[in-house]
Amino acid sequence: MIYALIPLSVAGLCLYLGKRRLTLVLMFGYLVVEGFLKLMSNYNPVVHLGMDLIVLTVAAAWVADAIARRRALLPALPWIRWIGLYALWVVLQVFNPYTPGLFAAVASFKLYLTMIPLYFITAAVIRTREDVLAILTAMVGIALIPYLAALVQYPLGPRSVFDLSPRFAQNLSGMHEWRPFGTSAVPGGTCVVAFLVTPLAVALLLTRQLPARLRWLAAGSIALSAGVFVVSGGRQVFLGCVLALFTMGALVGLRQSGRGVFAVAMVALLGIGGYVGVQAVLRPMAAEALRDDPRAQGLWRESDVTTRLATLADMQTYLTARQDPFREIGLRLQYYPLGAGLGRVGPGAAVLEGPRADQYRNTIETRIGYSENFFATMLQEMGIPGALLVAVLLIGMPIGAARLARRSRDPVIMSTAAAIAGIWVGVLAMSWGSQPFLGNPITATYWILAGVLATLRRLEAEAPAAAAVERALPTSRATRPLFA
Repeated sequence: MIYALIPLSVAGLCLYLGKRRLTLVLMFGYLVVEGFLKLMSNYNPVVHLGMDLIVLTVAAAWVADAIARRRALLPALPWIRWIGLYALWVVLQVFNPYTPGLFAAVASFKLYLTMIPLYFITAAVIRTREDVLAILTAMVGIALIPYLAALVQYPLGPRSVFDLSPRFAQNLSGMHEWRPFGTSAVPGGTCVVAFLVTPLAVALLLTRQLPARLRWLAAGSIALSAGVFVVSGGRQVFLGCVLALFTMGALVGLRQSGRGVFAVAMVALLGIGGYVGVQAVLRPMAAEALRDDPRAQGLWRESDVTTRLATLADMQTYLTARQDPFREIGLRLQYYPLGAGLGRVGPGAAVLEGPRADQYRNTIETRIGYSENFFATMLQEMGIPGALLVAVLLIGMPIGAARLARRSRDPVIMSTAAAIAGIWVGVLAMSWGSQPFLGNPITATYWILAGVLATLRRLEAEAPAAAAVERALPTSRATRPLFA
């Protein structure tokens, strides 16, 4: 199938580009449209593993090149030992007696291991402040593609996706409202990209000496992301984004009061503008499209996705959304302290090893059931050691980013580190009632931003030496404006 050639072509182009920023940009570009390709290809196996194939191909080529140059040593990056211990424990879980089978266990690496090379890839190609700003700008710019796709699909109604592939109709059949796919594999999925990228756009607004076109890009991205949250109806993701922005404000607002107030005002105005624009312009068009389309379900004509955010004022939304995660964690600690084996989590779990081949499935489901809590799921899959290692990585990195944002005097380092910390505080909050780390684009973006954070730490450590050189050479290029 022709769709299978797309990820293979992207992998080949990444190999051709080599160790360049453009390689990472191309990977992120594929990441935000991968869901669309999955549905269009009806989950062709090559497309389903597309991002994994691209990342592993590039990583293998770079490792082979390092071996040929006799430089095959792990770089001196932060958290390298923790990552190694985590990867080792995941591999050891293949031999857990409760694991449903070798194929299912190895296939589950897609959830836990295959995106880790992005950490090393990012740290290798993002080396300077200009590189950091370039990758932030690229991610903000690329996000406009899924934003525009969602904001165009919503007013066009179901025909905007029904006419593309039967899989779109199948994925919509259980929805209570008409929610656009954008370039994702699920209705409303574009709001995840908005959650990940909006803090990065705010970081650009907080950075001095940027060209006006980049500021307009960041402002436009924030406005469109506000519209995306409204038409996607992702309440949990919207709250995660708000928490991320509050975290950013707490980290840099007091230190850059003037620019902080400007950024808050801009985000508020752009957010309100995006909401009003959807309600005033797009919602009437969507209502008309639903009324005229015979394939639209009657329920879609009676309710509208743009009203979902209004339910955030109702406390029952929070009290009844998730049930007793402490009990779910306790059951897993009681029955499976070393894990119940890899391979029972993820969309492909039931396909890889059928229920009949998993002799422990019924027992496990009877004892502990299913949990949407991420930490309960990690206990089930990898036991206490694995869950602790995951917690160290997923909590330790945001703490490190927050500390860096608080102590750095460089506005690029400060604002970018604050954005990274905010994003992962938001994801950790969502993890109490869902499993955001177990799927793209969040997993891949986590490791990309972890690589950016490693570069920021190195740049901060090198700052005193750079300042000494600048004082000795007052005409140094270091005094020139960015992108001059």
